[in-house]
Amino acid sequence: MDSNTTILVDTNIWLDYYALNRTGGAEAAELLGFAFSHGIKLLYQTDIIKDVFYLVSATTKRIAREEKGALSPSDATAANEFAWSAVNHMRENAFAISIGQSDVWYAAKMRSVHGDFEDNLVLAAAERANATYLVTNDEQLIKHAPVTALTPHDALVYLQAKME
Repeated sequence: MDSNTTILVDTNIWLDYYALNRTGGAEAAELLGFAFSHGIKLLYQTDIIKDVFYLVSATTKRIAREEKGALSPSDATAANEFAWSAVNHMRENAFAISIGQSDVWYAAKMRSVHGDFEDNLVLAAAERANATYLVTNDEQLIKHAPVTALTPHDALVYLQAKME
């Protein structure tokens, strides 16, 4: 594997990996596990880490409410601790790509091609970081990406084939 391979991991993949009940969890776990074990450099935008924290905590709390009928203080604490663990895991295993004024400009410029501002910030980060791949489950984002954009399944198949 080329040691310069970098993957910008979109928010939805991190959520699939950490959230307990998301459909893409197994594929996200396979891909990220492969990347961790093969030294592939993973990237994330700094602005998404707050979303991962919030959504992992909220999902965990919702599941506890559904299972028990109410959210106990200990369940709320456990959900927040789990969210902190997710954030710490991201920080320890992937590199943060900060966004700046040039990314905001790029995202606005991309409006005529792809109208989703948040997605355009992902595209700006991928472009600026010179990411080898962008991994997402967002089909529209895949269509408009300036770098090779793949689903977790397709990325894993491709990376495994490169290893042979």
